[in-house]
Amino acid sequence: MDTKANNTWQRNKTADFLKGIAVLLMIQVHIMELFAKQEILDGTFGKVSLFLGGPPAAPVFMAVMGYFIFYSGKSLNQNLIRALKLFFGGILLNIGLNLNLLLSIYHGKFELNPWHYVFGADILPLAGLSIAGLAFIKRFFRTGPLPYLLLLVIFSFISTRLPDITDNSDSIKAYIQAFFWGQYKWSYFPFLPWFIYPLAGYTFALVRTLYEDNLKALNIRPVIIISTLFLIFTFKYAADITHNLQIYYHHDEVFVGWVLIFLGVWTLLNHFALKLTEGNMFSKYIQWLGKNVTAAYVIQWLIVGNIATEIFKTQNVLNITLWFAVITAAVSLFVLMYEKMIRKIQSNKSVN
Repeated sequence: MDTKANNTWQRNKTADFLKGIAVLLMIQVHIMELFAKQEILDGTFGKVSLFLGGPPAAPVFMAVMGYFIFYSGKSLNQNLIRALKLFFGGILLNIGLNLNLLLSIYHGKFELNPWHYVFGADILPLAGLSIAGLAFIKRFFRTGPLPYLLLLVIFSFISTRLPDITDNSDSIKAYIQAFFWGQYKWSYFPFLPWFIYPLAGYTFALVRTLYEDNLKALNIRPVIIISTLFLIFTFKYAADITHNLQIYYHHDEVFVGWVLIFLGVWTLLNHFALKLTEGNMFSKYIQWLGKNVTAAYVIQWLIVGNIATEIFKTQNVLNITLWFAVITAAVSLFVLMYEKMIRKIQSNKSVN
């Protein structure tokens, strides 16, 4: 491991900025999905909201995570322990964010399958599985980027072509499969195709490390211009996919390619935006939010998820806007309190 590279990328401001923007977009899309009246969700406002909560959010989180795993000096065992914590932490979060709903189901208010909510395949379990996957791949492929590029292609094509392992959607096998692939409604972020994005982030970090001087010499402006024009002219295609959540959660190789191009352009745009705004309060706030992305993710879901049981799909545009402002402020406050608590614990440990 190149120590210089490791130190350089240990705290990447652009990555924090990307994650901070993604947190805000994630909060707004969760509010839109769960609070907004169906006619709002079906309209232009909902379509834009779901797109902003799509490629600029979850794929960004996963790609940045993969990027930093490349520079991580953690052993296989350390990564596997972290993976287990994230996976089972995600199950606990499912219970926490759906607690109001689960209690309502228990008391007979709703006739829903509670296990679909307890074992929903969301981002934290995906992050755990992805860390484990990258840890094993990192152990076996230590050379050039070719094996990783081949894996990207293979995973892209097989993700929507794997068969179900059972015909019974209520069997244990179905709940296990939902975390890895398939079309189950409670499988929001299955390992395939979503592992492609941390793998892409990891591969980018590998290529950047191996060919840094060559990449600096390249004139990428034509590529950026062509890629941006491509994204603009194909935006309707992408927006139609993100507007249909079932298709978005289980998208095919074509959309994977679109998202990877988007991530490249989006990263550069945010890099330039950070340069223009660095030092002002908004930029500092976004980076701070990005540094505390896991805490922000957990807290916003605990708030949004439990409120949603009471006001599910009943809110107009004005109310949605107000909810976004209030919940974002609450998340920021609780993250600040969490950050201070962690610092106090660490300070007490260092003293002892």
